[in-house]
Amino acid sequence: GALVSQQPHRAVSKSGASVTIECRALDFQATAVFWYRQFPKRGLVLMATSNVGSDATYEQGYNKDKIPISHPDQTFSSLTVTRVDPADSSLYFCGARDTALGRDQRPRQESW
Repeated sequence: GALVSQQPHRAVSKSGASVTIECRALDFQATAVFWYRQFPKRGLVLMATSNVGSDATYEQGYNKDKIPISHPDQTFSSLTVTRVDPADSSLYFCGARDTALGRDQRPRQESW
């Protein structure tokens, strides 16, 4: 399996500030990274997909002004929530896939 590490584990921010979440592929090359959020008592919602060196593709209701994403190489991606407000409170997750060798990796979240 593939191991993905996400930092920070928890962030508290004042309204109007920005919070950056980092996602690292620890034992494989993450050619695609998927960014999700989860509201209480609901399933994961895909916000955006990023590919190495390309602009992210955003799902309806999400955009690069609010959550810009960087994916400069195959081991790192980051998402920044800008102009934080109470509606941004949520669990955020990243997942990754390696298609370079023609196989999908099932990411697992590092447990704490």
